[in-house]
Formats: sequence, C-alpha cells, structure tokens
Amino acid sequence: MTPEPAPHTDAPAPQGPAAWAPEGVAGTSNHRWLPVVLPPLIALLTLGLTFLYWQSEEKNTRAKREQNFEVAADQIAYNLKDRMATYEVVLRGVKGYFEGSERIDRAEFQAYVSALQLQATRPGLQGVSLILQFPGNALTAHLEDMRQRGFDQYAVRPPGERALMAPITHIEPLEGPNLKALGFDVLTLPPAKEALDRARDTGALALSGRLTLMQNAAPGLVMYMPLYRADADNGTVEGRRQGLAGWVSAPFRMEDVIHGMSREFDADIGLQIIDSTPGASALSPVAIAGDAGAAAGVQLFSNLKAPALGAGGQPLQARRELELGGRRWTLQMAPQPGFVQRFQDDGHHPVALLGTVLSLILAWFTWLLATGRERAVALARDMTAELRATRDDLESTLSAIPDLLFELGLDGCIHHYRSARSGELAVPPEMFLGRLLRDVVPPEAVAGCHAALQAAHHTGYSSGHQFRLELGGVTHWFELSIARKESAAPGDEPRFIALSRDITERKQAEARSHQLAYFDALTGLPNRRMLLDRMEHALANAQKAAQVGAVLYIDLDNFKQINDARGHTVGDMLLMQVAQRLTQLQRPGDTVARLGGDEFVVLVHNVASDMESAGRAALLVAEEMRTALEAPYTIDTHLYSTTGSIGITLFPKRGEGVEDLLREADTAMYRAKDLGRNRIRFYEAAMQADVQERLALEQDLKKAQALGQLAAFVQNQVDAAGNVVGGELLMRWDHPVRGNVPPSRFIPIAEASGLILRMGDWMIQQACETLARLQGAGHALSLSVNVSERQFRQDDFVERVRHILAHTGANPALLILEVTESLLIEDLDDTIARMTEIVQLGVRFSIDDFGTGYSSLAYLKRLPLYELKIDKSFVDDTPDDPNDTAIVQSIISVARHLNLRVVAEGVETRAQADFLVESQCECLQGYLFGRPEPLAAWVGRLIR
Repeated sequence: MTPEPAPHTDAPAPQGPAAWAPEGVAGTSNHRWLPVVLPPLIALLTLGLTFLYWQSEEKNTRAKREQNFEVAADQIAYNLKDRMATYEVVLRGVKGYFEGSERIDRAEFQAYVSALQLQATRPGLQGVSLILQFPGNALTAHLEDMRQRGFDQYAVRPPGERALMAPITHIEPLEGPNLKALGFDVLTLPPAKEALDRARDTGALALSGRLTLMQNAAPGLVMYMPLYRADADNGTVEGRRQGLAGWVSAPFRMEDVIHGMSREFDADIGLQIIDSTPGASALSPVAIAGDAGAAAGVQLFSNLKAPALGAGGQPLQARRELELGGRRWTLQMAPQPGFVQRFQDDGHHPVALLGTVLSLILAWFTWLLATGRERAVALARDMTAELRATRDDLESTLSAIPDLLFELGLDGCIHHYRSARSGELAVPPEMFLGRLLRDVVPPEAVAGCHAALQAAHHTGYSSGHQFRLELGGVTHWFELSIARKESAAPGDEPRFIALSRDITERKQAEARSHQLAYFDALTGLPNRRMLLDRMEHALANAQKAAQVGAVLYIDLDNFKQINDARGHTVGDMLLMQVAQRLTQLQRPGDTVARLGGDEFVVLVHNVASDMESAGRAALLVAEEMRTALEAPYTIDTHLYSTTGSIGITLFPKRGEGVEDLLREADTAMYRAKDLGRNRIRFYEAAMQADVQERLALEQDLKKAQALGQLAAFVQNQVDAAGNVVGGELLMRWDHPVRGNVPPSRFIPIAEASGLILRMGDWMIQQACETLARLQGAGHALSLSVNVSERQFRQDDFVERVRHILAHTGANPALLILEVTESLLIEDLDDTIARMTEIVQLGVRFSIDDFGTGYSSLAYLKRLPLYELKIDKSFVDDTPDDPNDTAIVQSIISVARHLNLRVVAEGVETRAQADFLVESQCECLQGYLFGRPEPLAAWVGRLIR
C-alpha cells in the first residue's frame, strides 16, 4: 500500500512547546495534575481507615484491662475482709474458752491455742492474748497470783501507779518476741486504750488504730474482744462497764497479713491500705494528708508504684472502703507494669503497621502508573549519559594503568596494545602490533608465556607467570596475567587480554626481606634461622650418607670490656673483622653464622666417616680458627686483642635434633671459658649433668633463705696472745636433702644468678645487728664480712650500707668488708672512689686472699685499706717450705710499712702460729683457734 500524501494547508505552524512536542506527550499534558493529587489522596484515605481501626482496637484493649482490674480490686477487698473475719472467729472462740473456764490454766490455754495452728491457718497473727483489768490497788494480789501460776519473773510494765491496769496475763505462743508483751499494760497506749474502751462499751469486736507492737517494736494493729463476768448486765453501756473482766486480743502486722495472702491477691496490683477513720490521725504518729483522689488518714500498708494509664490518659486506680471493728479502712489499688503487660494486646499494632505500609505502597504504585511515560523518557536520557560517562571513565582508567596491556590471539599474535609506560620499552609500541608473542619476549620466557596462554584458553584465566626483560640496560621483572575474552559470536577466533605488570620493586623487596630474615644485618652472615635450617639439612644428609659433621660454638673473650670501653661502633667493627676471618677459613659447603652479640657458630659438613677421625679433624679446624682470632685487630689505627672460646659437638647422634646440638656446643663452649678462656673443649655428657645440677642448685638456693636454710656462722680471729679480737662471718647452707652444701659449690652459683646481692645484704645486716648487740654488752669486737664484686658494683651499695648502719646502730669502725683482688682489675678509679665513700662512713676494708690474684704494690698505696689477709695456701707449708715462708714474711713486711693490719688465714698447727707471731703477724684465724660455729652460739658464749 502506497501512503497517501498529507493534505496541503496554509495554516501557520503552531508556536511554543506544542510545536515540537510528540503527540502523546501533548495529549497527556492536560492530566499532569494526576501524579500530584491522586497518590496523596489515596494515601490519606487508606491511612485514615488504618488509624480508625487502630484507635478502636486500643479502646477495646483499655476497656478489657479496666474491667479485669475492677474485678481484681473487688477480689482483693473481699479476701482482706474475709481474712479479718477469720481473725474475729478466732477471738470469739478464745473468748468462749475464757468465759467457760472458772480458772484459766496456762497449759490448757497453750494446748487450746496450739490446736488452732495459727501460723499455718491464719498467717499474719502474732498470737492470741488475755488482758485482765483490775484496780491499781489490786496490783500486789495480781502479782502474787501470777507468780503462783508459775510466772516467777512476771511484772506489770510500765511501772507506776494507775487507777486501772490492764496487763497482758496470757499470750500464746509464749516464746520469742511474745515474751516481751507479757505483763504490758495496754491501757498506756492511746490507740489501744481507745479500742479497748470501744470494745468494752459496745460488747463487739474493736480494731485498734496503728500502734507499736511490744513483740518486735514494729508498727501493727490489734483486735480486741471484751470479756464480761457472768453476773454482768450486758444490756446497757453502764452494765457492760461495770461487768468488764478483760479482753482477748489478737495482734498482727499488716505486712505479714498481706504476705500471707499473697496467693489470694493479684501480684501485679499495687495496694495501699489507709485507716481513714475520723480522728485516726490524732492517735497515730504516722499520718498522711489526702491529695486529689486519695484518702487522708494513717497509712497501714503500701506497695504502690506509678499506676498505669486508663482511658483518657488518667491513672487507672480503684478505691474500696471496709468497715472493720469500728474502723474504716480505705483500700487504694493501682495496676503495676506486669498487670498492664498481661492484658496488653499488641495484635492490632502489626495490622496497623501493615495497613500503613500497604497505604504507602498503594500511593507509590499510583504514582508509578501516573508518571510511567515521563520516567521512561528521563530514564533513557540518563542511561545514555551514564553510558557515555562509563565509556569515558573506562578510557581514562585504561590510560592510567601503568601495566602493559595486550590483546592476543590463541597463536600469540598481538592485535592491540596500550600502556602509560610505553616509553620504557626498547622499541615503539606500534612495533608490537601484528607480531607474535615469541618475537617479543626473551627466548627463555617463550615456553612459559605460551603455557600461560593455553591455561587461559582452557580455564579462562591464568596468572603468576614471571619473566625478565632488559629495558634500557636495566633488568626488569614482569608478571603475566591472561584472561580469555568472551567471543562476540559463536565460531569467532578466541581473543585474550594479557596484563604484564612490572614487579621489579617487589622482587627487590623480596630479596631484601629474605636478606633480613635469614642473614645478620651487621656481618651479612647467616642468622640463627638460616643456621637451624641448614643444620636440619646437614643432619639429615649426615644420617643418609653415614658421614660425621661438627658444630663449633665460638664466643669472644672479654668482648664486653672492649664494647663498653670503646663504644658499640668499635665493637661492631671488631665483630665484622671476626666474621671476615671466620669466613676466610670456611670450607666450601660449610656455614659460618652469627647468633647474636659475640657468639658465632660454624657448621662443618662431612668431616669424616667415623667419630674418632671426625673429632681430630674438627679439632684442627677449631684450632685454626682459634689461632686466627688471636691476631690483633686494627680499628681506626688502634690495635685491639680478643680471643675465642670454642665448644665442639659432633653429629649425628641417636635421637638428637639441631637444638640439642646447639645446646651441647654451647655447654662445651662455657666449659672452655671455665677452664681459662681461649680454649677448645669437646662436649661430654657429664657437662650436661653438671649444668642440670647447677640449675637445680640455683632453684633450691632461691628458696633457701625464705625457708631458713641459710645460716650465718663465725670463726674466731685472735691476737698474738690468743685473745679473741673479732671474727669472720661465713654463710652455711643446710639443705634438707643434700645436707651441708659447701660454700665453694653454692657461692659461684649465687654470683652467676644474682642471688648473691640479696644474700650479701643479709650477711651485712647480720653483722651489724651482732655488733650492736655486742656493743650493748660491752664487747668491742670487729666482724669481717665478704663482699662480692657484683654486690660492690651495685649503684646503691653505699646507700644500702649507710641504711643498715643507721637502722641497727652498729659502730661502723668495727665492721670490716672483705673484697678480693679481682675487684681491682676493672675500673680501678671507680673502685677507689666507692671504697673512699664507704670509708668515710667509718667502715674499714680488707683485701681477702692477698697474693693469689692481681697482686700489685701500686694499688695498695692508692686504696683506703685497713688490713691484708694472707691466703691459706701460703700458710699451709710454713715454716717448713722456704718459698712460702719468704712470701708470708714479705707480705707482713709490706703491710707493716704501709700501716696495714695483717690477718693470716688457715692456721691449723702450733708451729704455724708461732712462726706467724714471731714474724709480727697481728691477727690469726684458723682451726687451731676454733672452727666456724653458729653466730647465735658464738655471741651467747661471749656475752655469758
């Protein structure tokens, strides 16, 4: 069908928006008010219906709650009135019992009341009592009568003369608090008297106002029932007054009554009981003023909390009035939160919420229908703008990627290329187009790149292949990731996107991390981690190949002195030279490692095929290294000397791992140090036993002082005539299992572990306390105490000595501190300054074991000394050995010229003593004059 031409018209073209607007849009322009008016109108209508439904349900819920509350309030009032009626029944029964008895016997009364089981059947009652009324002049006869009934301690309280008395003569149960009420004159209580008079005049039950019960001094109430004599005229008030014999009463606490009725009350309703009898406030010290909606009077009980809201937002409350025993009780009740929750029906809330949601959805749906076409046009316009923005953003993102981006075919042909770093390539990027991948990458990387391409073809993605390129004379590392590109149509040749990322910096960081993780930062040698790894391999290979290897543990001697004296810079340079020397002596395949500080380990592979040959070969290697370490080290034109102590262990051994080998070599190294340093020592099993024994002794020594195992002994020091002039304090350890542990065994352990500090302080404390005690007894004897080098070097040692002297009051001139010559080797100036500071306190110093260590006349002249002690090794062979005799005489002569006192140790024979006295030795000490004995016994013998 051929379309007909449009009829020609000379009408002018329409002006304004209608001239270009589509016909559909122009046709709907007159209905643009619908999206504005219709959705809100529908929303208001449906929300209004939802609100009306919700409001109706809320009213029904409140009405139901109020109805149930009124029923519960009536039930509480009824139950409380019924409980009071049961109390009245009890009183009437007791009244009948008394009126029917000629004489009231306490045992019968007790049996009668016990049969009532008041606590079980009438909870809240304190008991039942009898009140007798008599004139005040009959008090004596009444007391006599009560005491004849068995109440020896009975008395009427409060004391005093009164015209009438009405004491409680019987009360059951007669125990506990009820004993306090027996004999109390109830007429002395105004609230009770008012109720008693009312009961007497009416002949009926009378309930008192609030009063204080005698049983427990707590507020309570009492019911009274009058008793009349048989001949009384009960027809008139006057007759009842004349014929009154007494009353029966039942006291109770309102809290106990309410608690006993808890099962009969609704626990979720708060209750307030007010005695609103006219005039009740005048008789009670506790009264409340009525506010709006509340009764005025005396509050008897209340557990009210904030009441719930009822209709109209007013508090939901109920009020009931009870007439009980001539009094009016007003009960005010209010529901508590639990009651409100019980009758809270929230089912309409979700319905109202659902209605609200549906209303809004309906309005929204109406809006969607009204604005559908306009939104479709706007959506198309927005999507077009978004696509353009996405294209531009993708373009800028691809341009910002620093990696090399290729589009490849399955054969490796490069179809497309882009990168922001093309300037780094050796050729222009245009040269890549149309070329194969194998023509671009190095020959050694071709196979890997094609394998990655095939993996991407089969799995869709491959990554992690790394290859190296030389760009501008610099080696660069790249990581290749390839992803398969989805084909536009079935049967098209597959295409791949390849991303080549420059990971040169990451490779360098990995190399640095590996260096830091496995090599020492200072020397560049393998560290402990790398050493353990290589030892694992060496141990495994030695076991497989039946070859013996060796571990050499090297520790530099006296390195700490160089490091402390010259600084860490010199120390680090010395360690670097040590590492160089050890590395130069290293065999191919062996490992030289630094564990830290001045400790090095050399791992030697395949030394020999048997242990004996391996031991000799390892010893030769160790001796070569020890000799190399002895040579002086030149650092900044200065020469420094140090040596090395070397411990050796061989492997493999049954059941031993790399940690065991290190421990064995370390143990052997320390034995080499103990033997004098700069030595080589093989590991022996006995060494480990000795280490374990030392460790066990150290643990026992830590507990020894607290357990009282350490004791202070003293050995006499005598003058030439044999008179005791002082003593030396010695420490002894009596172990419960080991027995007496010799000082030569435990003192070195205490020195090494630092326990000597606490032990040394304790010995100085013992010496000063003993000096003060001797001084008080009139004995001026000196005491010597050994001070270790570690103790002497403490920063606060001088202050500690000053404090002990001040605390004990000891004479400092009688305290002698003995130090060894080893103290003088290091930092002589500091030693002299510290000794001088202590001497200024009055304390004196002695050089112990003189002649066995760093004997020098130079320091004797500079030190503030008081005495020299000749070592026992020189005294042993005198006077028979001419060499020892000459040494002893020389020491005595030097000391005399320096004005120093001389003490000879280890004097055991009379010949030795005579020789020393002839040589003018001033003081002697040894077994000849007494063995060491406990300090307390020594002091006791001197004082006695």
